[in-house]
Amino acid sequence: MKTALRALGVGAVICLLAASGCINGEGVDSPSQDSSASSTTAHTRKVAVQNLKVGIPTAGDVLIAGGADASNESIADAEFFNPSSGQFIVTGIGASSRAAISAAPLSPTQVLFAGGFSGGATIKNFSLNLEGKVLSSAESFDEVTGAFSPAGTMGTPRMGYTATELNNGKVLVAGGLDNHDNVLDTAELYDPATRKFTTVGNTMGDRRMFQTATLLLSGKVLIAGGATNLSGDTTNSADIYDPVSNSFTPATFPMDHQRAAHTATLFTSGPMAGKVLIAGGVGGSSFFFKDSSAELYDPVSQQFVLLSSFMNEPRSMHTATLLDNGDVLLAGGFSGTVAVTSGMLSGASGVISNSAETFDPNSGDFTCVGGFNNDALRCNQSMGVARAGHTATLLATGLHPHRVLIAGGIGAVDPAAHGIELSSAELFNPAAGSFTATGPMSTARALHTATLLH
Repeated sequence: MKTALRALGVGAVICLLAASGCINGEGVDSPSQDSSASSTTAHTRKVAVQNLKVGIPTAGDVLIAGGADASNESIADAEFFNPSSGQFIVTGIGASSRAAISAAPLSPTQVLFAGGFSGGATIKNFSLNLEGKVLSSAESFDEVTGAFSPAGTMGTPRMGYTATELNNGKVLVAGGLDNHDNVLDTAELYDPATRKFTTVGNTMGDRRMFQTATLLLSGKVLIAGGATNLSGDTTNSADIYDPVSNSFTPATFPMDHQRAAHTATLFTSGPMAGKVLIAGGVGGSSFFFKDSSAELYDPVSQQFVLLSSFMNEPRSMHTATLLDNGDVLLAGGFSGTVAVTSGMLSGASGVISNSAETFDPNSGDFTCVGGFNNDALRCNQSMGVARAGHTATLLATGLHPHRVLIAGGIGAVDPAAHGIELSSAELFNPAAGSFTATGPMSTARALHTATLLH
């Protein structure tokens, strides 16, 4: 595949534009002060990683895999965060480099990685050129050995899809973008017992990439929103996947807003138990407009209800993490608008955020971490680094249980500076309401995955 802009979709376009400095057009040409500002090539890094002793993770560690590096090359190697030491440790290397992927646990000790974009990107003056392909192959990571092994082949190459572990142990892979610039309405089911993918009985009601997929308490999966093509169109439609019938049914009602690159968080207890918080993203037709709104999906009434309270600033490509106290932490993201004409970028403006806020299901309100800035009309800067396309994982063990690990992404210390892929990481402490830096990753990454190992 060699194409201009058309292969990465809304989320990756935002991230790669940030990396090139296109979004922050009046940004500062100063270093980001992040350790990820390395010009080491992907090949050199892979050789270096191969010469290191492979670390073996344990339960409670966070596996970091794939993504795009500081040279905008896809990554094959992986590492894990050890909560006891507060350090990242290099582990196995996959057979293929992958970016814009999803990860799904297969068993207590294995994680599935499928598809993704493998190759590189160059960006100049709002023109994005890609050399590589979208993959159909899959691999699994074994926590016991720290190694990757083949895990079958999807029927269709995909990137920008969702992967959801079902209660029966199988994995639902839905939507995404293929090798021919087609946004997909198909889905496949992966069976770890046979190590094979099979096509789901019917298609979704819409084509989708960079949508969300949420496993509901009923065992069904809510698929919501996404970009429907490469011309700048998004959708407010949703589908419900039923693992018993292995089929999709259009949701009774659509979302209030069109969204892509948003977040979806299931409440497992409390006053909103069973409901799903849908927040932020970008939406529109030919324009990806920024969005600070949020809505709640109720599986009983099958309705999406727009909340009266909004986030304190627009966010897309951000993270949303359910905390142990029942609140949701929304961190970082891109705040801006992207214009697309005939599949080509025609304009972009905005900044990457270094702020965060929490949603309280008891009050239904969003509250800035570190307070609200009345002059800037947004949350105060609370994270050490501005990030989008990063990961957030709630820790369960180690020196800092119940804290959230924020890792990588694209950004910089100065939100107005040109963004790059980041190797830095930080921890959010819900009790103190603050972020603190932790050890950096060995490799700068964005559009990667983070999986808590069990």
